[in-house]
Amino acid sequence: MEFANLINDFAARFAVDGLDAKGGRAALDVDGTEIALHEDAGSGTVVVSAAIGEMPPDARGLFASLALQANFAAVGGAALCLDPDEGELSVTAALPLDLADVESLSGVVESLVNTAEEWRRNAIAFLDVDEEASMNESEEDSGPLFGNSGFLRL
Repeated sequence: MEFANLINDFAARFAVDGLDAKGGRAALDVDGTEIALHEDAGSGTVVVSAAIGEMPPDARGLFASLALQANFAAVGGAALCLDPDEGELSVTAALPLDLADVESLSGVVESLVNTAEEWRRNAIAFLDVDEEASMNESEEDSGPLFGNSGFLRL
């Protein structure tokens, strides 16, 4: 299926106004999560990304490390990405265009939105736990960076 047709069919099925495939790119908002879609003609895929959010500048290195650990542990066919300049964390997946249809694209979008929401919830909890630990300097061992905070649970 062609990218433009896929986006048009998706927009029609879910009544998404203003969704079009200008220049091989499209964007939509799903329950407050920004979704970017683009055609990668070289690999014959539709690349779908869901924004998780901007990471605090002082935590970007830590989040990059956690994202790499989560990618190593497998994130259900998706990859966590951290833009080093902007500090934006996102989750991305690719769908083969020749196998893509509205149902498969919908499944990828839903999965990425759910993953982004989970990372947002856990990032907030993690940052709260991390801030609390740093304020209490008398603790000798604040424990692992993930674990009890549930940060890596997807």
